[in-house]
Amino acid sequence: MVRHSYLSCLLLAILISGCTFHHLEKELTEYEASFGLIGKIEETVPGTGPVVVALYQKVDAGTTVIQYLIVDSTRHYSFIVGEGVYYIAAFEDTNNNLIYDEGETYGQFGKPDEVTVDAQAMASAGTKSRNALDITLKQKSGYPAGMRRNVVEGSLAARSFKKVGVVAALDDEIFDQENGALGYWKPLSFLKEIGIGIFFLEPYDPDKIPVLFVHGASGTPVGWKPMVAKLDGQRYQPWFYYYPSGLELDSIAKALNILVKELHTEHRFNRLHVVAHSMGGLVSRAFIIKNMAEDQQSYIETFVSLSTPWGGVSTAALGVKYAPIVVPNWHDVSPDSEFLQHMYEDLLPDEVKFYLLFGVHGECSMVMANNDGTVEIASEIDYRAQADATGFYGFNENHTSILTSDRVIDRVLELIDAGGQ
Repeated sequence: MVRHSYLSCLLLAILISGCTFHHLEKELTEYEASFGLIGKIEETVPGTGPVVVALYQKVDAGTTVIQYLIVDSTRHYSFIVGEGVYYIAAFEDTNNNLIYDEGETYGQFGKPDEVTVDAQAMASAGTKSRNALDITLKQKSGYPAGMRRNVVEGSLAARSFKKVGVVAALDDEIFDQENGALGYWKPLSFLKEIGIGIFFLEPYDPDKIPVLFVHGASGTPVGWKPMVAKLDGQRYQPWFYYYPSGLELDSIAKALNILVKELHTEHRFNRLHVVAHSMGGLVSRAFIIKNMAEDQQSYIETFVSLSTPWGGVSTAALGVKYAPIVVPNWHDVSPDSEFLQHMYEDLLPDEVKFYLLFGVHGECSMVMANNDGTVEIASEIDYRAQADATGFYGFNENHTSILTSDRVIDRVLELIDAGGQ
């Protein structure tokens, strides 16, 4: 979270114009009407060409191809769609013409099976996506009848919004700060242009312990650059959760849990450390409860939070009260929100060593008590969070400098080392 994020985002948006809220309203309306179709490509024999996934929609006249994408090296795919009935097929495009040609290996979801997206049914199930739509490429002839082989005709090129173990450098433009702001104010645009997922700096290494870094509101993985620079690269591998931070925190935490469990299924790691900043601490705690208490996973060893608003953010409550359109996470981070109350119903598992770090270098404010420049100190050290803490440490840092302070970084790395003994 950048300094003053909640207060400045709220006041600037209200004072400058209504344009920001107009775009936000449009984004949220479209987001509510959007759903995900998510799967993975398997191959009976490893291929050499790119894999094309085609999305077909059932219409009165049969089917029409509406989107296609080329999967990355992780072989995951995902589409953003509206309500409807769909079919999904994939093929290895050995001659790179975006057309299925006889002899190329292909597969489809089911026989193919209909994939129905019904908003009411999905809302009842508490989900925004159809998952596990996995496809195995194994056939070389007889492409499904009624499905156009030339996937370009009449369709749109799409990007898979789900990223699982994609390797990218922290200097990559996708991590630019402007994209952090995009995820806050235009979450659907962020999903379409950037995606949501866990990014790696290098391919998975079974001999290194993963450290999962979770940014806060309007943040990006770039904020962790100073800490990653001092992380022991021979012992640890940094992972980064990158997500549209304007959305509901419970949804963000659920998505993180799904991603981590998928990585665990694929790589079978038995140790994981979690380090989170600001609102990312709330996301991480909710994720850990889902992962360990609800799903009975046992690999998370250490959780370190920095400057997290454990008692909520008073300026977010102002946004809920006065803004014409409310950023979804404002409801969750408002003091006494339903999200915060529910989050503390379960204590962190005893197996997790939780360390609470906070800053005290704030400034005078007409709307906040003693603070770190963004979050009130009383919220940073909320008694409910302290009840779970193995230890807590204060620093003379503000909300931003706590991420770059050598003293703080050294303490975080010491705690990770101690938690991993």
